Amino acid sequence: MKRITFYLTAFLLFGFAVEATAQSVVINEILTSNTSVNTDEDGEYQDWVELYNSGASAVNLDGYGLTDDASVPFKWVFPAVTMQPGSFLLIYCSDKNRTVVGQPLHTNWKISSGGEVITLTNAASVTESSYPATVIPQNMSSGHSPDGTGPLLFFPEPTPGASNNTAGYSEILPEPTFSQEGGFHAAGFDLTLSTTVADAVIYYTLDGSEPSEDNLGGTTYQYKNVYAEHPGDVSGPLLTQSYQSMVYSGPIAIVDRSPLPNKIANISTTYDNDPTYIPTEPLFKGTVVRAKIVKPGALASPIATKTYFITAAGSAEFALPVISISLNEDRFFDYEDGIQVAGIDFDTWRAENPTEEPLWETVGNFYRRGSANEKIGNFTYFVNGAEVLNQDVGIRSRGGNSCAFPQKAMNIYARAELGEAKLDYKFFNDLEDDSFARIMLRNGGGDFYGTMFRDELNQTIVDGLNCEIESYQPAVVFLNGEYWGILNIREKYDNNYFERVIGNDDIDFLEDEGIWEANIEEGDNLDFIDMNNYINNNSLVPDANYAYIQTRMDINSFMDYQISNIFLDNADWPGTNQHYWRTRNPYNPSAPYGNDGRWRWAFHDLDDTLGVGSGAIEYNSLAAATATDGPEWPNPAWSTLYLRKFLENPAFQQNFINRFADLMNTNFLSTRMMGFLTAYETQLEPEIQGHIDRWDTLLPGDYEWLIDWESDFLNQRPALQRDHIRAKFAIASNIDATLDVSDAAHGYIHLNTIDIKDGTPGITGNPYPWTGVYFSNIPVTLTAVANDGFAFSHWEGASTSTEATITIDAAASFSVTAIFEPTAIATSEPIYFWMMDSNIPNDTPLLSLNSTFELEGIDASIAYQSCLVGYPFDSTHPNWRTASMERRNRPTSINYIPEANNDVPYADGIMRGIQITEPLHNNGLENTMVFNISSVGYADIKFAFAAMNELTNATGIAVDYAINAGEPVWITTDLAATTLTLGAAYQLFEVDFASIAAADNNANLKIRLRFVGSGDMTVANGNRITFNNISVHGTQTTMGVKENPLAQVAVYPNPFSDMLYIKGIDNADYEIFSIDGKLVQQGKTSAQLNLGNLRNGMYLLRLSANGASQTKKIIKK
Repeated sequence: MKRITFYLTAFLLFGFAVEATAQSVVINEILTSNTSVNTDEDGEYQDWVELYNSGASAVNLDGYGLTDDASVPFKWVFPAVTMQPGSFLLIYCSDKNRTVVGQPLHTNWKISSGGEVITLTNAASVTESSYPATVIPQNMSSGHSPDGTGPLLFFPEPTPGASNNTAGYSEILPEPTFSQEGGFHAAGFDLTLSTTVADAVIYYTLDGSEPSEDNLGGTTYQYKNVYAEHPGDVSGPLLTQSYQSMVYSGPIAIVDRSPLPNKIANISTTYDNDPTYIPTEPLFKGTVVRAKIVKPGALASPIATKTYFITAAGSAEFALPVISISLNEDRFFDYEDGIQVAGIDFDTWRAENPTEEPLWETVGNFYRRGSANEKIGNFTYFVNGAEVLNQDVGIRSRGGNSCAFPQKAMNIYARAELGEAKLDYKFFNDLEDDSFARIMLRNGGGDFYGTMFRDELNQTIVDGLNCEIESYQPAVVFLNGEYWGILNIREKYDNNYFERVIGNDDIDFLEDEGIWEANIEEGDNLDFIDMNNYINNNSLVPDANYAYIQTRMDINSFMDYQISNIFLDNADWPGTNQHYWRTRNPYNPSAPYGNDGRWRWAFHDLDDTLGVGSGAIEYNSLAAATATDGPEWPNPAWSTLYLRKFLENPAFQQNFINRFADLMNTNFLSTRMMGFLTAYETQLEPEIQGHIDRWDTLLPGDYEWLIDWESDFLNQRPALQRDHIRAKFAIASNIDATLDVSDAAHGYIHLNTIDIKDGTPGITGNPYPWTGVYFSNIPVTLTAVANDGFAFSHWEGASTSTEATITIDAAASFSVTAIFEPTAIATSEPIYFWMMDSNIPNDTPLLSLNSTFELEGIDASIAYQSCLVGYPFDSTHPNWRTASMERRNRPTSINYIPEANNDVPYADGIMRGIQITEPLHNNGLENTMVFNISSVGYADIKFAFAAMNELTNATGIAVDYAINAGEPVWITTDLAATTLTLGAAYQLFEVDFASIAAADNNANLKIRLRFVGSGDMTVANGNRITFNNISVHGTQTTMGVKENPLAQVAVYPNPFSDMLYIKGIDNADYEIFSIDGKLVQQGKTSAQLNLGNLRNGMYLLRLSANGASQTKKIIKK
């Protein structure tokens, strides 16, 4: 479908236009659901209304109203735009409210896709034209043909701003009804197709092809099974196959078709002279039924597709999800045009190269790429035997050398013009995402003749490092009903992926060397070439150069990427399979993750790994990755240059060695990796033999041998890798670093780049004492990190420092213990929280908004002041929903606090947000949010929220505050930042008042937010700034007294049951706090305290006398 951006086709005149007679301007065409037809000036798809001047004179629309609510005829009012006779005018129904003459026009409302009456009213309040409520399919329009006067028709090809001269239809037929849902059935049945449309005919197919009234006689295509693979081989003849449509006349018998002869499985998909993978026995089969309704003068119904599997096992037939792909089979297998065969492209190559042996990259139809070679088919997905997704998609071949394998990998594209712009299903258990523009169906790549999960295993091992990974879900695939083996569903790196993951689709995404046009996957390579030239031409040893290059690339991402490929022994790297990306903006260190403009790396194609590709578990990949004279494949000099240059820098080299050690003590622990290997083996165990038999990939026993090989690699590799590191960097020996803490409940140790605590990969439960393997005379950095309620005291063992962060440069193994002690410093806790959910009224301008959580029972509130006088406005006013504060349906988990919402976990479905809409300034006034907060009883106030800029001219949020009673006096004294820089994606903003004593314990604290920018802040284009999850934290001042320790005070027994004895002080004040800082009991001490009323658990006891105090941890059991 043609994509256009329409600006203004009508010739515009101004005040001197001649008025035409009434009712010459008509609503000529409308589109109510636009995802692919045309975009507005912002590049966004919008609904629209098209007007047509059917009269003989020009018409000035100044003062005309356009509405989707007949009771409010002037809901949106035209500016002084004049339509010439026979001209068309397009109005976007976008809610952007733009009325600048000479620019695209936008209403302040949107059209409901469910249909609503659209009315055009002239300046004299007379209805000029009215369009009935019409339900219109996505990306189709409804309009008059001939223009202005003809009957209303549906147009599959809309014509915004032009004559309705494409094919139109009086009605759109609904899909036929199937008497049974697709899926797995234990017994056969008769399937009935039906329709309520009179005089309609149902056409259907059983071979996966699209039903067509023009294919009742069948379509024949040619294919080939014997190619001249080697010089001198005899090429076989062209064979024929066909597919056919039928007219439905009665029930269709749905039975188990498995005993029937194979059809498309008998077609060669490679250039083999003797394709041994073609099955000799019938495969398990389903029945694909595709049907549509046809009637003269009407637009044929969409094709309905259902796949039925008849098996005694029912939904238990397969342990994995099932994919059914159906399409006209010549799109895959035709000799001339099929994209899953060697076809004419190979034969052409052979004719031109009669004496050459084919290599993996030898041409074949299966290497065809791009939109011209995208084929349309149906994608149906079954989970536990039930259909969960069914839609038409675009399908392309994918892969490099693996395209020559018998089973082909594919890219699956959701297309709005095919019905759905996304694949709306949660394919991957490790992701929250449930909507994908594209996915891959991967054939294992270099692991096709192997375990089929080596890449997935490796990407699981490296998950959580500073690189992107592709999530994984194996599935059993059927093609036109025939068993097609296992393909792995994977995420696909492209602009859609990054839009979903980092909220930004404006990226550069490159592969391999990066400097050639063929290396560009998204964006361009200009920034990379500039960085590449710098690295080639400059030493990275000087501090200034090293600091500079860190503004161009994320070296932590680079380091993790290099270390992982080296450890996993990727034999198809670094000369190939490199993928890296950046957002297309200058370096911005304060930007959200991934949006700072620096280059980062992405894991892909980790198939030829674990010693399989190199042929040896002990292969020295570190030497290969730093070689200066490697061959063109796999490690030419350009591919090792970056790591070699960085390793010349002493700081990078030390960090590289320590990061390698850190990962071998966590992510790369043999026990951890073996757990993943066992899990993947178990997952595929019920299905792998069927796949092996289908494609003849392995001999009996080979699969088990490969599992044993990979197991040996994972168990032996860490020790071998340490040998390689010591040899490369002339390190004398491994050493053991044994770390301990005084109490694991008090704190933990951060070692180099890893936290030694539960939740770190490879670490579960209480790890202490913990021992890791490191390298002699390579200094390691340790930091003692105290938990809330405790403080670091000192180190014992290899160090006795009282500094929390220390460096140990050891020639031999060492032990060190971090000592923590209780502290009476209260922890920060939420005092107020604004949860943005559906309790906020929709489409309602707000003057104030109370907090939804108040720790002390005293409400805080947002008072909103609009820059427009007279705010708030009702729905009949032209300024309705402008310069307003109102609900916005844009959730985020950033700064969401479960404990401020009854411990309810974050969930997109219940969350909303609030928006401040344009204009942001007007006639000297500003849109302003004032937060009225009482901080009585609390200190160290921190104000936080999530916010993003949605296309306004604002660049930041101005912050100030007031501490006085009465009319606020706004100040910025001691604020770390008075302007917060906005971005296009949600980010966390924090305003810390900890250093501002006047903000503590203050009943009159107010915080004010306004908006600043370099552009025109008075424009009203319907854009907004959106806020979410606003919070105020503080610490209770109850525990804020600085301690002067008491001497010789003993508290026992500890732990205690009911009675606690205090020795060394009498008649002192005592306070008992829960571990989260809440005061639970206080009084005067005696020789013993009866604390039987306390619940079991840990408490802090503060004793105070004569200006001195001491806090002790006590435990009630």
